Amino acid sequence: MPIEIERKFLIRLPDPAILSAMEGYRVRRITQTYLRPIKGSDTERRVRKIEEDGHVIYVFTKKENITKMTRREDEREIDAAEYLDALREAYSSLTKTRFSFPYEKHVIEIDVYPSEIGGPELEGYAVLEVELASEGEDFSLPPFIEVVEELTGTRKFSNKALAKRVEKA
Repeated sequence: MPIEIERKFLIRLPDPAILSAMEGYRVRRITQTYLRPIKGSDTERRVRKIEEDGHVIYVFTKKENITKMTRREDEREIDAAEYLDALREAYSSLTKTRFSFPYEKHVIEIDVYPSEIGGPELEGYAVLEVELASEGEDFSLPPFIEVVEELTGTRKFSNKALAKRVEKA
């Protein structure tokens, strides 16, 4: 299973004009649904519906924690029928808009949540993720990104925690 090494940060929401001017800029609307856990397993399972420029793809993902920053990740594209079938095991879901662009040797991903999901704590803020080749790899963020706090290894504003807010609403 491939390894995902990721750092996450709470940031002030950047100016959309600056984001859209970035070379390689992309915008996707993602519906992310968590599936019921398998008894005796700590593997997280989810499906995503990803919409971009009028196209839709569906993705199934399994993740297992190794460290606070590193997880095993098995991800594959699925068809609409598999996606709908998986939704029968759904226990929480969220939607978000993902802005992404390459920066230096990395891809910067900025997730913005609707107010009914993020609540007042995320108004004017977003969650930035960057994948790394190793836990100690150096990287930099664009100068227009204002980091509020690092979220790596915490559940604060994790997608799963935000999806549970929707579940309880």
